[in-house]
Amino acid sequence: MRDALSVLLYLLFDTININGGVFFMAKITTCEDTKEIALTIYNGGFGAVKERRTVHLENGVTELIYADVSQKIETDSLIVDGINILEFNYDFDLVDRDKLLRKYIDKAVYLKDRKTGDKKNCRLLSIECGGRCVLEDSETKEIYLDTQAELVLPSLPSGLIVKPALVWKTDGKAAEDVLVSYLSGGFTWTANYVVELKDGTLNLIGWAEIENKCGMSFENAKVKLIAGEVNRIKDEDDEIDSRYYVCESAAAPQAEEKAFFDYHMYTLNQRTTLKDNQSKQICILSGNQIPYKQYYKLDLHEEKADVIVEFINRKDDGLGIAMPKGKIKLYKEDEADGSLEFIGEDHIEHTAKDETLKLSIGKAFDIAFEYSEVDRKKAAGFEHYTYECIIRNHKNTEAEISFEPYVWGIWEMVKSSHEFIKKTATQLEYRLSVPADSEVLVRFEYKIDRRTEVIVKK
Repeated sequence: MRDALSVLLYLLFDTININGGVFFMAKITTCEDTKEIALTIYNGGFGAVKERRTVHLENGVTELIYADVSQKIETDSLIVDGINILEFNYDFDLVDRDKLLRKYIDKAVYLKDRKTGDKKNCRLLSIECGGRCVLEDSETKEIYLDTQAELVLPSLPSGLIVKPALVWKTDGKAAEDVLVSYLSGGFTWTANYVVELKDGTLNLIGWAEIENKCGMSFENAKVKLIAGEVNRIKDEDDEIDSRYYVCESAAAPQAEEKAFFDYHMYTLNQRTTLKDNQSKQICILSGNQIPYKQYYKLDLHEEKADVIVEFINRKDDGLGIAMPKGKIKLYKEDEADGSLEFIGEDHIEHTAKDETLKLSIGKAFDIAFEYSEVDRKKAAGFEHYTYECIIRNHKNTEAEISFEPYVWGIWEMVKSSHEFIKKTATQLEYRLSVPADSEVLVRFEYKIDRRTEVIVKK
């Protein structure tokens, strides 16, 4: 049984019309004719809708009203398979009082007495500001400017619809099914993760939060999620999505991941219903007993050390799946009562398998340090610079410390109290362990060549 909208549209359009002297039949198809629907949702705030419907078109030029489409459809992305379209319109002239009245300007309407029910035949001349109507009595030609009577309109004028619809003129080829694909705004999906830290390992669950604000619902749809930076041409008035995500734990992933072109695709294992203005969370990945290491990174321009949690997205370590960009929230168990307590969060970019993730989750309370240049001198055409970093660990456990000082010019290390790694031409990295309740001094001296080379031409 079709809904009231469908019945109304049938009454309006399932008739013989004349267009340029050619007779053709008009048909309508709604979401009730859908045989299969699929959604592919992208990180960039849009999605692809793919729908197969039964239409039963017979031979002869036909106008097909394809109702129940996204209100944020990109009409220049439309692909139709199964019929040949000569021309199409996207009609979004939705019913409201002003639009309805404007359809009746210079047409017959009725004034109905609220007490007696008597009707007067009138002609609608115009609509004033505020929605007041100017009417002409069809018999007396009197003009009514402000009447208290009820205005009654005849049947809904042709061409006014109550939902957005695609209106196609076909070439007359018979068809049973139509496959329609188009892009639409109003879709977003974002990954967010929950991590539980244990002693030496962590458990991780990844969620996809899907949001539908396209203006229509999708029943029993096959859903795919694309992770990656798909290039789109941006308009100046495009909205920037910035929201806060909250997620819970789950038993097992509900999606299959695979590489697709230069992106990654997550296909939901089960069909799902995504209603208009609805947000839905689905588990897309999980990993257990993933080894990690925790250390403290000194920001030499700040007073506090960053708490770093580092692990590798590797199959042998319990993960090994492409991780879409998103927020990661970390929890740790309070041994006193067994409750999980929030300890920080960070954001990751798209991360391929076998890559390392470094999460900066907060500032360390019990790690203090001082970093300074303690000496500078010149000798034999070289400039010598000496730096010291005093690191104090007030924890009752050993702490692994990392810091990355910069050096400049054409330099050479003269001496260093600890081993270091040359990360780039101008950046070093020191990694060391500081025992519990103790202090360590790191000192290094390097020199820069300031000699001038003189070339004598013969």
